[in-house]
Amino acid sequence: MIEIQDYRSSERLARSIISSWWTAETHQVDVFARIGFPVRIESVHEVGQLLDTMQENRYERFLDELGGLSEDDIRLLRAALLRCVLFQRAFLPKRRPILPISTMTSALLLFRKIRGFKPETASILEIGPGCGYLSFFLAQHAPLTDYSQAEACESFYILQSMINSYLFGHGYRDFVVRADTDDMTMRIREDVDQPICLDDRELPARVCFHYPWWMLRALHEKTFDLVTSNANLSEFTRPALRDYLTIFSHVLKKDGALLVQCTGFAAHASLDDLFDTLHEFRFAPIFCGLAHENVRSDMLAALTAPYLTQQFDGTRFALNNLVLVREGHPLFLGASDRRNFRHGFSADFKPLVRMFKANVNGRRLARTELANLVKSDLRSAGALRDRTVIEAA
Repeated sequence: MIEIQDYRSSERLARSIISSWWTAETHQVDVFARIGFPVRIESVHEVGQLLDTMQENRYERFLDELGGLSEDDIRLLRAALLRCVLFQRAFLPKRRPILPISTMTSALLLFRKIRGFKPETASILEIGPGCGYLSFFLAQHAPLTDYSQAEACESFYILQSMINSYLFGHGYRDFVVRADTDDMTMRIREDVDQPICLDDRELPARVCFHYPWWMLRALHEKTFDLVTSNANLSEFTRPALRDYLTIFSHVLKKDGALLVQCTGFAAHASLDDLFDTLHEFRFAPIFCGLAHENVRSDMLAALTAPYLTQQFDGTRFALNNLVLVREGHPLFLGASDRRNFRHGFSADFKPLVRMFKANVNGRRLARTELANLVKSDLRSAGALRDRTVIEAA
């Protein structure tokens, strides 16, 4: 787990050696600061304010998109909420645990779409993970070999680091600090028992990697099956958006996809402006479903196969959803027209059914019902004492 002082000192060092102040300004989360969001924190316990944020009051809308919860959804959601409470108990002992139902359900939707894109998806890059709750699902995803995260907000970064340390243990690596400085020292003291230091290559492979804004260049050394950036594209400064899209273009495999669940608050770009920029960077939509609008069969594009028309007719999305491919993907040329950035467009791509199909006869569990199920799980695990109070956030 990263310490706040380590994050600050590493960021100060980065600022002291960058060639221009514009580089740091590019990745400032100015939108957060303007609304009073706690971008900087002085105690790790302050991350408790962030445990159910950015997705408040959306649980019912998520149920609408899902068509209720399937039994598999309930199993996954209960397990994630159980681990989240145990995480809080271990890392935030000054606070009463809460059940972040809305935010965890949002992460469940995202995980379903990732798994639906390709069940064996092994490498994933997430930009701006927010509360970091996708980790609760990916930590149980057996095919995973590389889950990389990049975050520019200090408080969110600290929370993500705490969660990743809890879930991935020795499989987590944080790029804020480095552990190789001992190799830079001279060892001439004969009266000191020199430790036997192990190289990272001699240790079990890591699976979760965490990058602050000043380490983004390191991402260029990797490639990913899927890139996801959620609730933030329109919030990035325009230079930051262009930086990230450049990274996406470079690291996304030719048969991979860029998945967006929520385009974010239109702070620096309207939705049309965002679509213009995505098109400029040679990303083509193979699916576009906008929030609060029903997808009707007469709106679906001519490219859409009949089986997709049937699956999405009447679907209502909680947030703007986009699936995009980069130039070089087999579907790019057929979907690259700028006019395809519109509600209801979808290309002939069968995994879209797995990603977005609503449940049939799903259960619309009330928040209190879900909370009672998790409390039962906690009692069964021996983790809930008589005096412990769990609040449904």
